[in-house]
Amino acid sequence: MKTERETIMVFTGEQQSSMARYLQMKRQIRAPRAAGLIAYSGTQGSYAEEACIRFFGDDRLFIPHKSFGDVFKTITGGGADYGVVPIENSTTGAINENYDLLIRYQASIVGEVLIPVHHCLLGVPGAKISDIQSVYSHEQGFYQSRDFLSKYPEWALVPYHNTAVAAKMVHDAGDKSKAAIASRRAAQIHHLDVLAGPINGADNNTTRFIVVSRMPENRPGRNKISLRFTLKDEPGALYHLLGIFDAEHLNLSKIESRPIPASQWHYQFFMDFIGDIDEDHLDAIIGQVMAHTRSFEFLGFYPHG
Repeated sequence: MKTERETIMVFTGEQQSSMARYLQMKRQIRAPRAAGLIAYSGTQGSYAEEACIRFFGDDRLFIPHKSFGDVFKTITGGGADYGVVPIENSTTGAINENYDLLIRYQASIVGEVLIPVHHCLLGVPGAKISDIQSVYSHEQGFYQSRDFLSKYPEWALVPYHNTAVAAKMVHDAGDKSKAAIASRRAAQIHHLDVLAGPINGADNNTTRFIVVSRMPENRPGRNKISLRFTLKDEPGALYHLLGIFDAEHLNLSKIESRPIPASQWHYQFFMDFIGDIDEDHLDAIIGQVMAHTRSFEFLGFYPHG
């Protein structure tokens, strides 16, 4: 009698397309490159730059970009070897824009790094909290520091695309009434005073950054897989799919649903799982997963951070 893994599976047209993309991805797997250029969103002193240094070391050339989209354009266009972007925060959850960009640019996750987040209120030298009238930061910085900010309802909160860029702007403005929410490292680099901090509510606040590349890589210690899929419209579809991971003794570390913009009340799922998996075992698992899904994207196979 055949086991579930050995059962012959018949795929629909959309499933066949998903399998073809997966097999094409496997043919493109390469050894890790000696990184020369690494793209990231932000500027010196940003958490993304810290993630770059943590993953690659400090002897590489890190190229700042104004947006996450610019990072993906650069790596897929060959302007950098790797890109580093945030994908989720332990307090505020997923950064959905970067999931969308992963799919749009068909980039591969080849690594991850976890960076503790310690936001501080930064001002120009000599400024006091009583001087502050407006505060600049990324929206995530505001949300993660909301308990502290609630004590100062008179402050105007001005969103910026990056915390460290906000810190640089405050330095360049030279105005005691302006402050930024960013890291202590941003304060050191941009010559600002720490007026208060850490001010984010959660002591263990951490951002997970992913390292992305044009091509998948065979990095040593690969044990984490990221997927995106949509389910068949049938009873128990998600239940049966999750049963695969239980049967294979794999640790499901993340699953999140998001609406599909062009399909009302239909959802896509993003999933991460961890396990001691070789190539043949992975192929078998992917085949089983595809049997329970309508569409499927393999986002990466990489070492758990």
